[in-house]
Amino acid sequence: MKLITPPQVQSAARQAGLSDEELKMAGMAVLTFSKAVIDRMEERCLMSDVEWLSASHHPYAAPHIVKRGMFQGLGVTVLVPPMGASPLACIIEDLIASGIDAVFLVCASWSLGPPIQFGDLVIPAFSVGPDGVSIHYGSHEGGIEADPEVVDVLIGACRAMGAQHHVGGNGTCEALYRITPQMAEGFRGDGCLCMDNGEANTLIAATRKFDVIGGVLFQPYIDLTSGWDPTVLTADPYRKACRLQADVVLEAGSWLLQGDV
Repeated sequence: MKLITPPQVQSAARQAGLSDEELKMAGMAVLTFSKAVIDRMEERCLMSDVEWLSASHHPYAAPHIVKRGMFQGLGVTVLVPPMGASPLACIIEDLIASGIDAVFLVCASWSLGPPIQFGDLVIPAFSVGPDGVSIHYGSHEGGIEADPEVVDVLIGACRAMGAQHHVGGNGTCEALYRITPQMAEGFRGDGCLCMDNGEANTLIAATRKFDVIGGVLFQPYIDLTSGWDPTVLTADPYRKACRLQADVVLEAGSWLLQGDV
């Protein structure tokens, strides 16, 4: 028995005036922190802002933005959650409790250097390294494998969209300022192409625990071997890759949920 649960949060939202229809989800949800990804999703899915679980209903992790639309007859919801693995876990459970069928994390990550280039996409086939959240969803060995079917479909969607992409591992460190060359090299030795702060571990572990479709699609905004260069975020390769991320995940989600694989 859990002390705080998604049904309790939904009950608080109903008491505040939200209807069952407003709380209900279907189709796919895309979690992102990128305005460029959201803009592209709005273009392709004719999205509008909606009421869902907000800070007045949620005890910990309400999303900042929630938009809904349609893609090829499929319901699509885009959310900007609080950043970090712990609030992401709550958002995922809230989405699943609301009836969502697939959850994708579509955002930026920290490259471990070549062969990854700015503008490329990265599909994590596995995610390794310690985090404080995924252990509560069954990841007890310091890492977790992504669903092979979802990985394959993301690969196929990248090819269909003409996206330069790579498949490999993701390494986790929740303390960006504590990443050392030795840590990065250790993850490279494990087959990792990039790193994040535990969100990939959590997304993969939680969706596998609850038996819903879950996948991660990254692109780099930092090359850890070169240091921090904020101009990357305004450069064409990064912005084009954001749009490609949106295109790829829409195609992949449609194929997975509508049986076109």
